[in-house]
Amino acid sequence: MATQAQDVSRSGGVLRRLHSPPLLGLTALAITLLWKPVAHALAVTLHSLFTGPVQYLVAALIGLAGFTLVWQGFKRDELTATCLGYMGGAFIWIGWFEYAFDFFAEFLEVPPLLKDGYVFFTPNLLLIEASAVLYLALLIFTGANKDTRCRMFLWFHRNFRLRPNQPTPGYKRQYARIAAMETIFISWFFYLVIILTCDPRIFGPQHPVTYAVFIAMIAWGVYLLFFKLIKYRSMASAIRYAIPTTGILWFCIELTSLWGWYTEIWIKPAEFPVANLMLLAAFLVAGTAANLTRQRGGGEEVPA
Repeated sequence: MATQAQDVSRSGGVLRRLHSPPLLGLTALAITLLWKPVAHALAVTLHSLFTGPVQYLVAALIGLAGFTLVWQGFKRDELTATCLGYMGGAFIWIGWFEYAFDFFAEFLEVPPLLKDGYVFFTPNLLLIEASAVLYLALLIFTGANKDTRCRMFLWFHRNFRLRPNQPTPGYKRQYARIAAMETIFISWFFYLVIILTCDPRIFGPQHPVTYAVFIAMIAWGVYLLFFKLIKYRSMASAIRYAIPTTGILWFCIELTSLWGWYTEIWIKPAEFPVANLMLLAAFLVAGTAANLTRQRGGGEEVPA
């Protein structure tokens, strides 16, 4: 009996730590950050397994699965809705965005960007670069939502007197839709940032501006992580805040890879299967840990 009591006590202690800063915020960051290499390995594996029209059919099904996850999250509790929205948005980005850029680059026969005789940017990356104006237009209209609670949009509303109107009384947020849109917009944004800064026709990987952007991103990411994210007490809110934090940190990881600091093992899953499986396992463990936070207070989340 004493041993069982000790086990329960230890379990309760772990759950209390999962519910408390800073472990709760770090767990949320682990989920979103570990998904990045897993998603890259998944995309590379799909490219190697399927070719021609079949790969685009598979991509369409992945995107459709993403929409299904988001839709399933509309009537779920906040944490479940956030997780379904996040994963749904990630699948939509991989299946319908990334593969769409691949498809049209091939269909339109867009040539790659060459530098010193080598392919510097593949055609799909050039199409993503061309989508910058479209992204800006969509971002402006999204920011014009009077019911938004995005901190960035609220900052613009407050400091530039751009408040569209008063929020709708009694408005209930759709957390699955919010997490999905956030995932897509953040992924798209940082694709654009790294492509535009590293484009040799604009700045290039070794340009002082690129180094300045890198330093600014490091400072921004550290600030969001250590002064904001680790203070969260709601796992659902922490995951939504971890999405942009991860985008910033992953930009730095991608850029340092471009500088040759390390090898991206997630784009070579066939060469590093064990390491990639370990990343997948760590992602699943982090997701399980997030789910355990329901067990406190009868399954209710701690308010942010």
